[in-house]
Order: sequence, then C-alpha cells, then structure tokens
Amino acid sequence: MQPATERALETYWAAQLGVPADAFEQDGVVVGETAHDDNVQIFVREGTVAVGAPSTLVAECRAHADELVSVTVDDPAALGRWVTDRIVPVETVLGPAFYGYTDAESVAPVESPARVLTATDEGAYGRFQRAVPADEWDAGGPAFEPGETVGIEADGRLVAAAGYEVWDERIAHISVVTHPDYRSRGLGRTVVSRATERALDAGLWPQYRTLDAWPWSVALAEGLGFERFATGSLVVAQPSNR
Repeated sequence: MQPATERALETYWAAQLGVPADAFEQDGVVVGETAHDDNVQIFVREGTVAVGAPSTLVAECRAHADELVSVTVDDPAALGRWVTDRIVPVETVLGPAFYGYTDAESVAPVESPARVLTATDEGAYGRFQRAVPADEWDAGGPAFEPGETVGIEADGRLVAAAGYEVWDERIAHISVVTHPDYRSRGLGRTVVSRATERALDAGLWPQYRTLDAWPWSVALAEGLGFERFATGSLVVAQPSNR
C-alpha cells in the first residue's frame, strides 16, 4: 500500500482505539479508552500492541499493560486466561483476525463475469441465501442491495455474492459468501474483486477481515492485493461484568 494509505489507516484506528495518533509509530503496549464498547479490543501492528478498553476497564488494562507484551495474542485461549486472571472474567475471545487493506496501487483485480445485482435478482438471491448454512450466512452474508451487491452465476443460478458496509464514511467492510456446492473454484475471489474495485471507485478504503484460523480466506484477500495491516482480537467480557 502507499505510505499515505497506511498513515491514514493508522490515524483512523488510533482514534477508534482511543490511543495517541502516533501510537503505531512506537513499539510496546499502549492502552486507550473507547466510548462505544463494553469489550477489550487488541490490535497488533508490527511492534505495537494497541488496546482499546471501555472506561470501566481502562485503568486495569493500563496497570497490566507491560505484562501484555509477553502474552501470545495469537493464542485466544491464553489471551482469555490472561485477561480473566488480571482484568475481568472473559466469555470468549474472537480472533486473532486478519485486518487487510488495499488501495489503487496494490489492488490486483481479476477478470470475471461477476456483476452488480439488480432488483430482478431478488428471487435468485433468496434461493442462494437459503442454500447457505444460517451460521455461515450470519458470519459473512452480504445484505441484498440492488445496484450495490455483487454476484456471480454458474449453472443458471447465483453461487457467490459480496458487498460492503461503509464504516465512518471511510472504510468499506467487505463481506462474502459462496454456495456450498461451488467452493474452491475461485468464485468468492471474483465477487470480492469486483466489490473491492467498486469501493475504491467510491473513494473508500476496502477492508477484508477474516479469522487467521481460515487460511484460505486470508489467501483470497492477499491474492487480490490486500495487505495485512494488523492482527486483531476482541475480548468479550462475561455479561455480568459488562
């Protein structure tokens, strides 16, 4: 990515995590206060570990910040135990996740018949959604938005779709899902490629987030020019402690 893109993303995420604007220019752990979340978000970029915590937990996080350097953030079980022992009982840890971005300089689109769907595709989209397990759709299925959602067909039916949700008028958070019978054919890659191009044309930063436990999904993103900006984990506190 262009240095300007990386700097802009660092500024954006510093604000989201409540840490100083130059936090990602320094090695070590930095803890910020977030105003909109009850959980703890940990963002690792190169030598920086940026932690965003709610006001109820920020003091405890800061008190133990130096210890976090020795914790393997890539191990969610170890991270959950560490937070439970020192800060707050943990319900689950979501992550580690690949946070990838691309820009006009780095993107590597693929040619395909993927197209923007229209209102006439609503029925086909419904049949496609019903073919995907509900938990998978909830995790990555894009909403059907005529004129926005991208799809691709095979054998006379819709088999993959991608779209994006705009965050803070700057980030295009991409979601994608493929019909179970048509996976491992590169179809998800084609619709993500088209959605990424549309996001760039709209002046947004395309974001592809996926679990590192799904290397095929990370590979899809990297094949299109997405670069790992950071590795993120979300530590979800037990309900009684939120």
